[in-house]
Amino acid sequence: MKRKDKTEEKSTAETSAEMYTDKTMGIEVEVEEDKNTAEQASEIEMLKKQLEEKAQKSDENYDRFLRMQAEFDNFRKRTIKEREDMYIMSLEKIVTQLLPIVDNMERALNIFKTSNLDNSYIDGVDMIQNQLLSILEKNGLKEIEAIGMDFDPNLHHAVMQVEGDADEENKVKEVLQKGYFLGSKVIRPVMVKVVSN
Repeated sequence: MKRKDKTEEKSTAETSAEMYTDKTMGIEVEVEEDKNTAEQASEIEMLKKQLEEKAQKSDENYDRFLRMQAEFDNFRKRTIKEREDMYIMSLEKIVTQLLPIVDNMERALNIFKTSNLDNSYIDGVDMIQNQLLSILEKNGLKEIEAIGMDFDPNLHHAVMQVEGDADEENKVKEVLQKGYFLGSKVIRPVMVKVVSN
């Protein structure tokens, strides 16, 4: 019986030791789990901060990209506009230099028609003038209508006043020099005589 008691005591002691060990291991495990949880939480916080920094940097880069794209678009539009303006200015300069030649050819034709000149000369000069006017018209030149129209200081340049009927008051009576539009811009107003009572 004594033997049994010792065996029982031994198994009780082993059991209490195991329990103690289990308790100790449980505490150790809990401590390790708390350490792991704390490390994971701090790592998660660190990753969140890194993610926020990357998101902020990404937003800044996207804003910079949008600004650069807008600046490039504005630059492209400005370049196109400058090119168009340069083309129009060059065209206007050339056309205004050619208009006196057109005027002189018209005067020459009128003189040729009133004199006894051979029709082949008249036809040749007329053909050259029509060809020149055709090229200018293709590039936007258009004659300003004047005779019988109301006087408009934006289109007409009055150099003389003539008497006329009451219903012709302030109307263009005669054109002394033709005027022209280039596109929608007046490049030379019509030089006219206006009816005044």
